[in-house]
Amino acid sequence: MIRLAASFAIACALVLPAAPAAAQAGERETAPGAMVRADAATIRVGPASSGRVLSIAEIERLPMVEIPSAMSLDPEGVLFQGVLLSDVLRLVGAHEAEAVTLRASDGYAADVPREDWERWPLVLATRADGELLDARARGPARLLYPVHLHPELDDRIYVDRSVWLLSEIEW
Repeated sequence: MIRLAASFAIACALVLPAAPAAAQAGERETAPGAMVRADAATIRVGPASSGRVLSIAEIERLPMVEIPSAMSLDPEGVLFQGVLLSDVLRLVGAHEAEAVTLRASDGYAADVPREDWERWPLVLATRADGELLDARARGPARLLYPVHLHPELDDRIYVDRSVWLLSEIEW
């Protein structure tokens, strides 16, 4: 019975608002759309021929949510914090794109169709257990599908769309 209650509590954890992220050493506020230091954690967003750079601090100004890890690569019990992909796309004017391409700093890329972010609460995670994601944690951001709420997402097609080391969102 205790195990069932714990499973239910974990399943309900996805879209709970997270506490605002505390400022971390080296983070600084930026004006929306402002260029930031090249060594800061950033993601380029926009059409292939243009775009802008968003800092992780700018992304984290959006409403934060939490999601437990569902990937076998992560230690059990890790709780990720981030924002909904749909909120980021709305911020940059891409929420009506047919699809976006997520590119990782290691060269990997995956297309995510609009039906995914409209159907499920896809999370652009920027933190794990409250700590900013660095390259060792496959950061500065990762796309997470809510597998714990939707078992049908435990499929290779969605695993392949779960990009980590995220450096660009293009449409």
